[in-house]
Amino acid sequence: MPARLQIKAEDCSPLGRFILQYLEEQGISMNRLAELSGVPQPRLRGACFKGTCPTPETLRKLARVMGKHHLELYTLAYEARIEKLPEDADDSSLDMLMRDLFETAREMGLVAPKVRPSKAKIRKALLELGFRTENDECA
Repeated sequence: MPARLQIKAEDCSPLGRFILQYLEEQGISMNRLAELSGVPQPRLRGACFKGTCPTPETLRKLARVMGKHHLELYTLAYEARIEKLPEDADDSSLDMLMRDLFETAREMGLVAPKVRPSKAKIRKALLELGFRTENDECA
């Protein structure tokens, strides 16, 4: 029987909702996740709520146990705290790009590579995504 969840999803940040979903899918309690990750239970519980700022170390510990890359959890933790950009803002902003990359990877069921890609592969991917130099005339 799945663990009874005492935290309501509507009170949670995107990270909190992700943690609650993980607990439900794994059929474990918040206490068990705290034990497995080495994050004190009150800190883990607090990290679930809107407006909280979990530490990078907390996110790294959780990511290891949950089988996720810590940057994915970081993106979820701070998603609600990042100001929305105005409609006329440059769509290629780094924050939006990073969120879109992780969201798309999550939707596709992808995980971050264990080995950092080479600069050549990163350059090729950036060009394929439409990045260009400031001197390029083509839009």
